[in-house]
Amino acid sequence: MPAAPHTEPRPAWVVGTGFLGAALLRELPHAIGIDCAAPADVRGDAADAAVLARAAQTLAPQLVFCCTATHGGDAAAYRHAYADVVSALPPGARVVFCSSTSVEHADGERQRILRAAEDAVLARGGVVARLAPLYGPGRCELLRRHLAGEPRLAGEGARVLNYLHVQDAVDALLLLAARGESRCYTVCGESFSKAEAYALLERLTGVPAAHADTAPSPRGCGGAAADTAAIRALGWQPAHSFADFVTDACHA
Repeated sequence: MPAAPHTEPRPAWVVGTGFLGAALLRELPHAIGIDCAAPADVRGDAADAAVLARAAQTLAPQLVFCCTATHGGDAAAYRHAYADVVSALPPGARVVFCSSTSVEHADGERQRILRAAEDAVLARGGVVARLAPLYGPGRCELLRRHLAGEPRLAGEGARVLNYLHVQDAVDALLLLAARGESRCYTVCGESFSKAEAYALLERLTGVPAAHADTAPSPRGCGGAAADTAAIRALGWQPAHSFADFVTDACHA
C-alpha cells in the first residue's frame, strides 16, 4: 500500500510588516510576511485582491495576522489599510485582526471604518485584538516627544492613557491565534493618568515636561482604563512595564 503523501503545514501570513508585524515575524520564522508598501508581488499590496489570490494559490495560509497600520492616516487610508485588506484575505484561514482601543472611546469616521473591518473578521469566525498604543525598542512616541521638549498630550491631567509593550502584544496575538474565541479582546499592558505619565517621565529622565499641550487628536482626549479581563482569562499577563522601558532607554 503506497504511503500517504507528505504535506507541509500551510504557512501563516503576517500582513503588514511594520513595528508590530516585524516583531511577530521574529517569533514565527516560517511565516510569510506581506509588506503593504513593497512592490506588487507575493509581498505586495495587501489590499490588492489579485495579489493575495495569486499568493494563496501556492502559499494558502491556515492563519493570518493582520498587522496593518495607518500611522494617523485619514479615512481613505483607514479603508485601504483595514477594510480593503480584510475583504482581500483568502477564505478558510483563521484571522487574528489587530485593531485599536481607540474604537472604544471615539466615534469618528475612522473608528467606524475600523469597527466595520472588525465585524467582517468576526463574521468569518476570526479574532479581533484591540491593542493599546504600542511602545518598544526604538519606538515610544510619548518618550520621544518628552525628551524633545514638545508639547504634552492634550486633555486634562486625569485623562487615562493606555500603553502596551510590543512584545506583550506579540505574546497576546500568538495566544489568541491558539485559543481565542471569535470575539473582540482588549489588550493593554498599563493604564495611568496623563498627570502620572508625565510625573514618571520627569522623575526617570530628569527632563521637565513642557507647559503647553498639543491640539486634541482626531481620536479624542477621552478614554478609560482598558478592560483586559477577557485576554487575561486566557492566561495572558504583560511582562513589561513602561517605567522599566523608560529607565532602560535613558541608560542605553
